[in-house]
Amino acid sequence: MLKQGRALLVAAGLAALLTGNSAFAGEPASPASSPSRSHVIAVGSGEVGGAYYPEAGAVCRMVNRDRAQHGVHCLVEATSGSAANLAALRSGDLQLALVQSHTLADAIAGKGAFAKDGPNADLRSLLSLHGEPVAVLLGANAKIKTPADLKGKRINLGHPGSYQRLLADAVMAAEGIKPQDLGAALEMDSTKSVKALCDNRLDAAIITGIHPIAEIQEGLDDCGVTLLPLKDAAIDAYLKANPDFAKLAIPGDDYQGLNENVPTIGLRAVLVASKSLPDDDAYAIVKAVAGDTGPFSAMHPVLAPLNRKQMAREALVAPLHDGALRYFKENGLP
Repeated sequence: MLKQGRALLVAAGLAALLTGNSAFAGEPASPASSPSRSHVIAVGSGEVGGAYYPEAGAVCRMVNRDRAQHGVHCLVEATSGSAANLAALRSGDLQLALVQSHTLADAIAGKGAFAKDGPNADLRSLLSLHGEPVAVLLGANAKIKTPADLKGKRINLGHPGSYQRLLADAVMAAEGIKPQDLGAALEMDSTKSVKALCDNRLDAAIITGIHPIAEIQEGLDDCGVTLLPLKDAAIDAYLKANPDFAKLAIPGDDYQGLNENVPTIGLRAVLVASKSLPDDDAYAIVKAVAGDTGPFSAMHPVLAPLNRKQMAREALVAPLHDGALRYFKENGLP
């Protein structure tokens, strides 16, 4: 029932964004607007069925409310994801993009998928958006109380190269645990993890995705799995050394049987631009979103936990755009 209700909320949020032209084509222009100042800015999002697409729609809807004043007409472009968005920003095909913070860090450094093109020093952050928390599920007999207790245990880390494995490796690295330090380092699909936990073939499993996640509720219902809080000095040190990761929490009300929020770590979506974006445009975009978080956070469930302090500081691994910095300074934000 809980999962069905949350799914309906997500569907309703997406439907609200797609209904009419306001979310993507913008509100009809006011007669007072100046055609000479009006211009279109395209924001790269992600696949239509994912969270980034309606989130970009929410950004555009907020920007387009005041189009008559600032002249920015925001449109959403569906893309294949963060790497494609960053390539389009570099080529000038997009003016704005939603990207995952770790992918953004790779683009800035010229690592991974961006090694061939080299570092991109022109990327600028506007604001931080939804978080993607990692969940560490524990079997009923795991005898794991702290992140350090993962050493020597049987853990599903996920397939190499997957998002699941990226987050699992981060948790292990934070605690200084190498694969050879584990009782077993498995590479299973996350969908098989819960059954393995319930059958006592695993002690822990790393689960990633946009919460609520069906496998987590299944484990809570079927065999009393628990979620490990990721909170200690080693985690704090890792976050300080890796600013593309952020402190997050798995909301207790996302799951039946979970009585409180569970502290963890994860990545964030970041709204980015090139430094060539005019300062006034960057200022108007950030003001439209961060200046009125109530309506914005109500547009989609992934936006609900956001607040202005998080928007101004978390996982902003690219330097702040001068226009964004101006807005944050004017409003006393870090």
